[in-house]
Amino acid sequence: MAKIGFLFGAGAEICYGLPTGGKFALDIFRQDVSISKKEFIEMRDSIDNTTKYAGNWLPEDYETRSVSTYGKSVIENIVKDTLEHKREYIISNLNAFDSYAEKGKNHIGNIDEIIYNILKRKVSDCQLNNSVSFNPALNEGNKIFKSHYFSALLLIYKGKELRSNLQSELKKIIVSILQLQIGALGSSLVKNINDNLFKKKDEEIDLFDDIGEVLRLNYQSAGVIGVEYLYDNFKSANMESLDDQSKIVYFAKYILEDIFSSVLDYKSLIDSNWHYLYCPKNEWAKFCKISIFLLTVKNYIEQNLLLNITNIGYYDDLKDSIEKSRIEVAKIATTNYNKIIIEKLKEDITYLNGSVAQWYDPYLNKIDTKENLGGRFIVPLLFTQSGTKPMTSIFKSCEYVDLYRDWKEADYIVIVGFGFNKDDEHINGIIRTLVNDDDKKVIIVGRNTSEEEIVERLIIEKTDNITVCNVDGQRTIENKLWIEYILDKINRIE
Repeated sequence: MAKIGFLFGAGAEICYGLPTGGKFALDIFRQDVSISKKEFIEMRDSIDNTTKYAGNWLPEDYETRSVSTYGKSVIENIVKDTLEHKREYIISNLNAFDSYAEKGKNHIGNIDEIIYNILKRKVSDCQLNNSVSFNPALNEGNKIFKSHYFSALLLIYKGKELRSNLQSELKKIIVSILQLQIGALGSSLVKNINDNLFKKKDEEIDLFDDIGEVLRLNYQSAGVIGVEYLYDNFKSANMESLDDQSKIVYFAKYILEDIFSSVLDYKSLIDSNWHYLYCPKNEWAKFCKISIFLLTVKNYIEQNLLLNITNIGYYDDLKDSIEKSRIEVAKIATTNYNKIIIEKLKEDITYLNGSVAQWYDPYLNKIDTKENLGGRFIVPLLFTQSGTKPMTSIFKSCEYVDLYRDWKEADYIVIVGFGFNKDDEHINGIIRTLVNDDDKKVIIVGRNTSEEEIVERLIIEKTDNITVCNVDGQRTIENKLWIEYILDKINRIE
């Protein structure tokens, strides 16, 4: 019987109804932070003010200083990071606007019929690319005007077909979509110009190198307004309670939410603020903000876990195979933060990016349970791929080494729903070493994933050691449940 190690990424938990990516970012900033703020204050009140920790690590008046949390002021930084790092992805996604609309239709219902009743034409007959286009410098984004549904929304707005309050709301949504597209196009244009200010230059005239970036993008008008609108306005609605005009606006709002959910990147917030955990004495307000933010994330994750643990997904499939003794399991690891994998599998799990059950003491650079770290400020250990210092904790270092050694003894490594992104290099490096240096076989389970893409992302030399299997929405491959398909494949090889 083959011994198999497993790695589960965020994609493995979509079937449990848990939010990922930008949806996660949107929801976090909609949370009521009062509970997390109360936790932080209780932590502060538990500290013995006669200790060296209180005297040296904290400001003298820490017991009475005000406690700050993040507000809407951080949205611009999130949008800036998103536009800088995902500009091509945003342009591509918005040019495929109708794919978002199809998901909205599935959620809402008879949108095509409503649009026909309002415009007296089919959605498929709505296309504005001959009457609307961007400046030639931004023409890469013009495909959005070929979209039937975006064109239909523009025509509905143009004809003033809705009640005045709904007309105004539709305008905000359409403007937000266009601003995001223009922001991504503008980000590409600005980067190109700033990187290539001179078509020709004399390399011996060194003053040319002293000319820095001369163009900047107005992020406030390139996506911030759309995110702020969603923070303030999006709520689930009972479709039966909405009339047709309200359904149109809800449909547009649903698409806007889906767009931002697919592209928002919040990593810059963590990257630029994590180090404030180490200097509460000098940066008290920023220390409070990042601490309370991490507490809020933990509470949000645990709240979603309670709502979704009854769903069936990849962990249940693996558990069933383990119980049937069809598989010998090596170490199981995850990049997710919640406890659903433990609740489902009842196995020892290595949390590569921290978890809601692991806590971090920045004073001692120590990771442990909350019960063992009392009497000081501590935070949930989350997003360690962005905060590099916690990775130096001996606890986390040992976890990584133990995982690598355990997987090195396995026959196969199966990876489910993991993206191999650039900021996952702390994990990519382990997989790359196992494949290239240790000659391990890796089977990757994903959606619409190509072997060429994985080989390029992971920088794989021994390509024969990589097998990619694409699953459908029911977690099946060639009409077999993914785990059954993989075990059958391995047994044929063995």
